[in-house]
Amino acid sequence: MRLLDRYLLRELLTPLGFCLGGFLVFWVAFDLLGTLDDLHQLGATLPGLVQLYWIRLPELLLTVIPFALLLALLYVLTAHSKHHELTAMRAAGVSLWRICLPYFGVGLLASVGLYALNEFWLPDAKEQEDQLKASWGSQANAAQRGWRRLDFKNQADDRAWSIGAFNLTNGEVRQLRIALFLAPDGYREITADGVRWTNGYWRLTNGTERIFRWADDPLPAAKSKSLFTAAEMGGPPDVVAGWSGQSLTLTNEVYTNGFLLRTNLVREGVESGQRWSLESLRPASGEGGRLQFRAPLGQGARRLIAAESGRWSDGAWTFYGVRDFLFRSGTDDNYLDQPYAELTLAGFTETPEIMRSELRVGAQLNRTKTMRRPQLGAREILNYQRLHPQIPARDQALLDTQLQARFAAPWTCLVVVLIAIPFGSPSGRRNVFYGVAGSLAVGFTYFVLQRLGFALGQGGQVAPWLAAWLPNLCFALTGVGLINRVR
Repeated sequence: MRLLDRYLLRELLTPLGFCLGGFLVFWVAFDLLGTLDDLHQLGATLPGLVQLYWIRLPELLLTVIPFALLLALLYVLTAHSKHHELTAMRAAGVSLWRICLPYFGVGLLASVGLYALNEFWLPDAKEQEDQLKASWGSQANAAQRGWRRLDFKNQADDRAWSIGAFNLTNGEVRQLRIALFLAPDGYREITADGVRWTNGYWRLTNGTERIFRWADDPLPAAKSKSLFTAAEMGGPPDVVAGWSGQSLTLTNEVYTNGFLLRTNLVREGVESGQRWSLESLRPASGEGGRLQFRAPLGQGARRLIAAESGRWSDGAWTFYGVRDFLFRSGTDDNYLDQPYAELTLAGFTETPEIMRSELRVGAQLNRTKTMRRPQLGAREILNYQRLHPQIPARDQALLDTQLQARFAAPWTCLVVVLIAIPFGSPSGRRNVFYGVAGSLAVGFTYFVLQRLGFALGQGGQVAPWLAAWLPNLCFALTGVGLINRVR
């Protein structure tokens, strides 16, 4: 870094620190005087108040830093111009753009810092403030504030979650229900040691039904089955005896008693995907040997997972006190109910982070039609849009504007640098308040247009990207043009 750059930075950082400190003290004092009685009733202590305003600090800095940088630059540039330092630098062959390079560096650094505040600190501030205030009261109240009820549907993966209590801190869930459709390659399988035709039904000996939730399900749900309808079997004994088997055998015993015995009967439904296999059958008596039946699950086959609690760990959910309900079709009343003391399920995209995004974004969408400033983090918005690919047009415009504004807002610091330079650096005899007043007026107009565009974008009157970026582009280009005209 050149000696000139170090000098310019040193001259800027001192007034910038005073401006930031003055704004902070003024804001904290003004806010504290207005809310002190309410905070006292909540049981606030001095350490609690310090922690409270530390949590609120990011929200203040988003507004204070651009204004503080603007005032500090005006003060420094006016001082340099008044003492003809800028004239001397330019006479030595240093252009105004090169002189102001340290200021652009500070503006860029401030922009990166504001983005970090926006994305990683500010989104959690409201919840942290609520938990802090709750901790001033009873422990029961504090514990209650740490949990939220959450109901949402993952439209992308067609899963509906109902969570009685979701812990905002560690992502633990309680009183959980997950409704989802089974995989297309899932199927049902019925086996029995023997069958017997009685009163229009096939009665199974040691019959068992298994539901495979997907093709390679290592832990299918199982349930004993005693009856098999004629429709499920493919017909009564005379129809079953006509299946295309591998062989037709007359044993000595059967022939002596006059009975026909068919073995290894197989039938496959080409269109339905069903397959029957019967080891043997006596058509006259309706008695048969080992049965195997396999068929795809019906239309709307679904699954309902109910659990007492659950935790997210190593990319998977582990649930405790589970009952896994499996429905063969959308109208199945004879469902399978499989209990598990502990069940680990991988492949779910609904992480605790995404659930927090669902809570925050959903609360903001339900609370108001428009937001006065960017209040949602980019990750939260993207997570919410990933879960809800089909969002109403009004909500989509609001979220897109929030997302674009989240990216555009930090660059305000670079814009104010471009605004301050042409008003603070001109040489010659002029009123010192001219540059300050003119720059503040332009800066105020910029912030008004920024808020106006933000509101129009959320309402759908203006494209979200245009609403968020147009003030930056217009005033940045204006600043560049005015700097080039400085003499």
